[in-house]
Amino acid sequence: MKTFLILTAATLATISYVQLGAQNAKPPATGTTLAYPYNAECIITLDPRAERPDLSATQAAPAGFQPDGTLRGQLIYMSDEWCVLKDGSFENWVPRDKVLTMRASK
Repeated sequence: MKTFLILTAATLATISYVQLGAQNAKPPATGTTLAYPYNAECIITLDPRAERPDLSATQAAPAGFQPDGTLRGQLIYMSDEWCVLKDGSFENWVPRDKVLTMRASK
């Protein structure tokens, strides 16, 4: 019984130590860069709170915007402030803080 308690305590201590190490893991190096999929067809999901009010029946939806809260087009520009997708002859500039996800097709 005493051996069982010692082994159990040692196992719990090891698990706690491993979990604590995972919580304190270092973030990626600050010098890493992400290659954006420029000129690729992309779909971005917008923050639902950022959507425009419903358009009347006589107004057309802006090019690239879908009813499901996504925006489709070719990624032509990305900065800390803006994400720009081109759909035909239209450019849609979306604030980066309103972009939830981005999917790209290569």
